[in-house]
This record gives sequence, C-alpha cells and structure tokens, in this order.
Amino acid sequence: MARPSDPLLQMLREALLKRGLSTTDLAARAGLSRAELKRRLAGQADLTVDEFITIAQALELQKDMAALVGVAAPPEETPVHAGAESVPAVHTLHGAASAEEGIDAFGNPPRELVRAGFAFGLDMFLNFAAAQVRESGVPESVLSRFPDTLPIRLESRWHRHNRAEFREEELQVSLSFDALRVCTFPWSALRSVAFTLPDAPVETPPEKPAPDRGAGPRPVLRLVED
Repeated sequence: MARPSDPLLQMLREALLKRGLSTTDLAARAGLSRAELKRRLAGQADLTVDEFITIAQALELQKDMAALVGVAAPPEETPVHAGAESVPAVHTLHGAASAEEGIDAFGNPPRELVRAGFAFGLDMFLNFAAAQVRESGVPESVLSRFPDTLPIRLESRWHRHNRAEFREEELQVSLSFDALRVCTFPWSALRSVAFTLPDAPVETPPEKPAPDRGAGPRPVLRLVED
C-alpha cells in the first residue's frame, strides 16, 4: 500500500541519481551511516523531518521544497563553468536490458550490476555458487564439471538473444549449451561479476600485391660445379 511519504522519497532518490552524488557522500552530509541512508530512502526505516531537510539541501532541492510548502522559490544560481565548458549533466542510465527503467542505486546490488552490464553492452563473467544453482536449468553434464563455482560468460554480441529478465529474486536468461535453454539463477548465488569491454574488431592487414616484374628477365635456378 502506497504511503503519503512515497513521493518525497522518490524525489530524493531521483535527485541523488541526477546529481551524481554517492550514497557515502550524502550519508556523511546527513549525519547517517550509508546503510541507514539506504534504508530510509528505500522506505524501510523512518526518516525524520530534520533528516529530510538536510538530505534535500545536500541535493539542492530548495526549489522543490519551496514549491512543496507553497512559498516563493529561491532565485536560481548562475551555472558554474569550468573554462569554456559547463559541468555535464548526469543522466539516469537506460539501456538494452530495460528500456523502461534505469539502474536503481537502492535496488538489489547483484541484480543492478548485471543489469548495468547489459545496459552498457559489456561482456560479463558471472560466478555462481554451484550448490545453489542445481535446479537452474544448466545441464547436469556442465554442473558436474564445476562442483564449487559455476562460471557463466555472457558476451555482449548475444545479449539480445539472452532475453534477460531481472526478477526480484532471480535472473532468467536464455543460454546455449547442447541446446537453447531458459535458465534461472538466484541473486543470492551470485559470488562475483567481472566486466570486460567487447573485443575490438580485428583489422586484417591488406595483402601486398605481387611485384610486377614486367617483361624483364625472370630469376632461374642453375646448378654449378665447385
């Protein structure tokens, strides 16, 4: 059930993404630990009025707060410029993995890491605890080769064929083994994620044309006596 404070928390979360601040920096300004800040912004713990005002000021939301309580908004400050270039805007990440929603800084970290890999089009190496993926849909012949840690490589060129779904508790992805299989991996089983940039296309050097000897004398092999 939606709470009256949900729009305010959503405003803070969106402002944090747009400002490009880390949760560590914001937590320090608010006098909270990073874990406490995340719980408050996720609606899992109560946020006091003083904490809300401190966080809103750190996120430069004076204008939004003024509109919220019906008073005149403070004048906008002149943008800060560094030389001839202004500070670039920070945009919410959207990518091929999810066209409708961006990366959620307050979501499940394993899920958001993998989502980012798909969104940025990166090659990924995922390592899962083998004991937790016995029912994943991966062939038993593969599981038997990796009794401790199951490595899964997701190449960017096949991302659209993986048809990844980022569920609350698990990742569903299509993988090719002996056949195409729909596999599910619980986020709790993910032990590590490694990203690499897609391989750059290898350019084949042009072949050197054979020398044109024209009509001149051709080399011949001759036998000579000592």
